[in-house]
Amino acid sequence: SVKHPSGPVIEGVNLTTVDYLGLSQDPRLKQAAIAAIEEFGVHTPSSGPLMGNSLASYDLERSLARMLNRDDSFLCPTGWAAGFTAVSGIVRPDDYVVMDELSHQCLQQGAYASTTNVKTFKHLDNEDLEVTLKAIRETEAKAGILVITEGLFSMDGDAPDLRALTAVCRRYGALVLVDVAHDLGATGPGGTGTIGAQGLLAEIDIIVGSFSKVFGTNGGFISSAALSLQWAQLCFGGPYTYSTTMSPVQVAVARESLRLVTGPDGDRLRHTLATNVRYARDGAGRRNLTVLGAPSPIVPILIGREQHSRLAGMLSFQKGLIATCLEFPVVQRGAARYRLSMSPRLSAAHIDRALDIVAASIAEANAALD
Repeated sequence: SVKHPSGPVIEGVNLTTVDYLGLSQDPRLKQAAIAAIEEFGVHTPSSGPLMGNSLASYDLERSLARMLNRDDSFLCPTGWAAGFTAVSGIVRPDDYVVMDELSHQCLQQGAYASTTNVKTFKHLDNEDLEVTLKAIRETEAKAGILVITEGLFSMDGDAPDLRALTAVCRRYGALVLVDVAHDLGATGPGGTGTIGAQGLLAEIDIIVGSFSKVFGTNGGFISSAALSLQWAQLCFGGPYTYSTTMSPVQVAVARESLRLVTGPDGDRLRHTLATNVRYARDGAGRRNLTVLGAPSPIVPILIGREQHSRLAGMLSFQKGLIATCLEFPVVQRGAARYRLSMSPRLSAAHIDRALDIVAASIAEANAALD
């Protein structure tokens, strides 16, 4: 149930949470949290460099590294902090950052805080990326270049061709950073996301992610392929150095959820999630709704103009659907949409009810405003 600021409480289907594997209410995570409180307390009032880490957090870092097929990783207090740290820790004023135009705000702000040499390329357009890199190299033969993209984009529900992107970057001597906040654990073999699905775990220079979607808790991480990159991020990443580290509860929950995600339970949950994704996308098509992106836990349904989105969002809330409506500036003008988040906890009846409400609300909004 949700209480609206104007007063009413709405009971309905919740498709706004990004709990992609439904683990936030898992009793095993709750027990891990309780055990951590009993042993370590509820808080670690120190930053990472000032004794804020523990044997448990080190174990989590090693487990993440194994999942990502690399030597090391380190934790940050939030996913946002991890994204900002991953960029600002290594980029210097004379370097260049070239990012997909839809990259997360933490990555954008990390870039602009580090250098004025920030450029964007068209969303998922590796040809445009190559044009940009070529232009940089024509005048800056030795400048450092960091190229940034995501494993799954949260507004459009689509993913890059990482193999082609990495090949372009190698031709121009650029490093590659991939933010896996929305796909790690939820997709790919063993939960390795888009990078694992494309067989590139050993090829990506920097992987940054969050525990707040799939893993049932807050916190983030960075895993860099080269020790020199990691040490720069550890030494010069402000959010890591000057923020208290993840609490014992968060570390314990992340450890337990990582164990589940990478085991048979994770495979089962991802299978159910993928089934629900297909069911939702097919059902939207049967209702003549326009679905954006590719099959993923994010199912964006186009509304169109901003005023239509606001009315449709209000109507669907009143009808019992708790869902996110996105509009400019987080998406392009005239491309407002519902963002429906899928989960293994949803039944076919939940999804059908949600889609019926979406279709009815868009139709009513169009009839009222056109």
